[in-house]
Amino acid sequence: MKKCIALPALAVAGGVVGFFLRRWQLASAYLPEAGLFVHGAPATYALLGLIAALALAFLVLFWKKQEGLDDFLPAFGCPETGQMVIFAAAWILMMAAGTLGMQEGFRGFRLWRASPEMYQLSVPASQLLAGGLCVLAGFGVLHMGRMAYRWELTRSGCFLAPFPALAGLIWVFAAHLKHGTEPVLMKYGISLFAALLLTLAHYYAAGFLYGRLRPRRTLFFALTGVALGITSLADGPDLFTAAATVAFSLSALGFAGALLGGPWPERMPPAEEEEQE
Repeated sequence: MKKCIALPALAVAGGVVGFFLRRWQLASAYLPEAGLFVHGAPATYALLGLIAALALAFLVLFWKKQEGLDDFLPAFGCPETGQMVIFAAAWILMMAAGTLGMQEGFRGFRLWRASPEMYQLSVPASQLLAGGLCVLAGFGVLHMGRMAYRWELTRSGCFLAPFPALAGLIWVFAAHLKHGTEPVLMKYGISLFAALLLTLAHYYAAGFLYGRLRPRRTLFFALTGVALGITSLADGPDLFTAAATVAFSLSALGFAGALLGGPWPERMPPAEEEEQE
């Protein structure tokens, strides 16, 4: 099986296994009345062992630097239609996440205005900003996928490319604010680290457009982030977090699949091909 299929499949499979291990942990090791996890629970060790094994596997598999990647198009210029479908699905989900995030932010603003002494303004403000940026991030992912599919860089695509990483950064910040007073990291740590890794994956993917080529880091953060993202869905997150996690995971899978299948042979843009015909 090709690496561009096998390794993303490994990340997804690892995330599915992690999802069920997390459900087992929440059912057997979490004490809701105390808000704590049982120390030394087998489910906790199994979950942490799986995450460590996946991270180590991806670290070893991507240790060797890939050659022949000197720009965005040779790295991600995938001619497969299925790749474009993945980016289009990620765009739709990011638009949905943006809408849900802004709704949640406006709801938080209303609560803050009603009781400013009980709520922090920074929480709804960060949620509103994260939602708005997710809309731009969706267009950024769509344009990056289109540039890769058509083998043609565009001004709008290059302009929008940094927005997925920027939206992810605000998403991480908003998640930290939302759980900032929670002393038990195990409750929200998987979701927070998934958002962080997926943000880094999109940051390094956009870096290919600006001469910062880091294929190993891009692949490691993308596939490890996907595995953690699927695992974190077992926590039953709010609609914005769930939609953002799935959207960022899909686009990360798209970038990882294209990068693993490259370097792609250079081809003429569609306009030039039509002129020759």
